Amino acid sequence: MKKYMLLLFLLIIGQVFSVYLNDISRDGVTVSWFTEEPSTSYLIVYDGSNESIHSDEEVTLHRFRVSGLLPGMSYAYTVKSEKDGEVIYKGNGILTTAPNRNTPFSFAAYGDSRNNYVVHSEIVHGIASENVPLVIHTGDIVSTDDAIEEWIDFFEVTEVLSDSVLYSVIGNHESEAINYLKFFAFPGNERYYSLWYGDIFFIFLNTNEAFDKYSQQYVWLLTQLEEAEEEDPAHIVVCLHHPPYSYGSHGDHLYLKEYLVPVFENYNVDLVLSGHDHGYQRIERNGVTYVITAGGGAPLYDITRGESLVASAKAFHYMLFNYTLEGLYGYSKTPEGLILDSFYIPKHN
Repeated sequence: MKKYMLLLFLLIIGQVFSVYLNDISRDGVTVSWFTEEPSTSYLIVYDGSNESIHSDEEVTLHRFRVSGLLPGMSYAYTVKSEKDGEVIYKGNGILTTAPNRNTPFSFAAYGDSRNNYVVHSEIVHGIASENVPLVIHTGDIVSTDDAIEEWIDFFEVTEVLSDSVLYSVIGNHESEAINYLKFFAFPGNERYYSLWYGDIFFIFLNTNEAFDKYSQQYVWLLTQLEEAEEEDPAHIVVCLHHPPYSYGSHGDHLYLKEYLVPVFENYNVDLVLSGHDHGYQRIERNGVTYVITAGGGAPLYDITRGESLVASAKAFHYMLFNYTLEGLYGYSKTPEGLILDSFYIPKHN
């Protein structure tokens, strides 16, 4: 029922979501956009083949999976939607496939944008200035999943990131994530999933559903980490919404510390990115770097001092990461470009 209410609402207001990219791989990517009324659509990627992907089905959410591309290459593309022979939407951009191993790259992360349109816009413009191919959101994209106006604002604000591929975790404000799962196209079951991007193995967890030792998510996590070990990643990065450790208002998450922290330590996870406790924190525990990046627009919280709290800031910010073949450099930056904190994580031996 909520799905059809969403479609009706968007039809009434005449909204169009610009093109956005999800589910990147070394040879492909998923391209999506939303039109105000059901229409046919096509996409062409200028890869030298002059072939287009076409759909005669009249839909409002247009989604194509592009494959057969080369790793680490940028391609221009065009999308178009037609209704009764008339073009009702046309867009274009650049998509870049995931790189091969042994390739340096950069990515950005931020979280808890929620319904602060102005600050969120400043954050994504800062990220856009970094020209990163990959952007990660640590959850609480909107204040509630069925707040359609906020989803509209989100896609409007992030239009400046349309040449970057976007990944996210589900925050507590996304709750059942009905619209979240409709709009985004992620791999696996889409609630939790993994991604190889160059030398780095990313895991995206859902801390809104069971992750104890008897849960499907926990078993899946162990399997993913064991399989990744065989591929010898330079770094393992885990993304989730709730932080195991925090010196902000929400504090530590007991069950994360009980069930997931031992896994992170046993499988040599380098970096854990989370949101939830609004502001910036970097915590070092038993060889794992925990970064809370929750400065995307939601009201900021006070942060107390702590023994393992290396750096913190009550500030709106985003994270920039530069992977070199030697290691991973991290920077916490304000929208204006001020560096709040920087750190380095050496590559796995």
